[in-house]
Amino acid sequence: MKRKVIITIIILISCLWVVVTINFNRPSPQQVQDETQSSQQLRPKFTDQQIGVLAGLAISPEWLKQNIVANQLVYGIVKPSDTVPAGVDDYSYLVAADDQDGTVIFFKEEDQTVIIKYTSQHNTKLKTKNLTLTQLSKEFYQTGPQKKQVDDYVERLRTE
Repeated sequence: MKRKVIITIIILISCLWVVVTINFNRPSPQQVQDETQSSQQLRPKFTDQQIGVLAGLAISPEWLKQNIVANQLVYGIVKPSDTVPAGVDDYSYLVAADDQDGTVIFFKEEDQTVIIKYTSQHNTKLKTKNLTLTQLSKEFYQTGPQKKQVDDYVERLRTE
């Protein structure tokens, strides 16, 4: 009888040791959650207007700044009734209210990538440029002064 009790205790201790070893080697749920949260924090979140200003800075910074200063820069979302080039039906856009040089910047975000289609100087053929939000953020929204400038530009946008 004593022998059976000792064997049972040894088996229970062995099982307990296996359970402790498995749990010790498994990452805790908190660590996984923290890693997920930090990777989400690395992805920049912008409003559509901010993305438009960042796209404008990437494509034609002088045009953007001149039209902001002149209170001529218009932000809009393409509507079904708008006359626009093919392929930009579901895009947003920036255009100068006076439209003297024919520059239009169409843009949309898809999975952290900004697709920018633009024309300039009455050139009707659309050019396309793809940039990630991370690229735009690093180039134009990194420092305090850059963030303030972009946010100021957004506040000064006119809407259609």
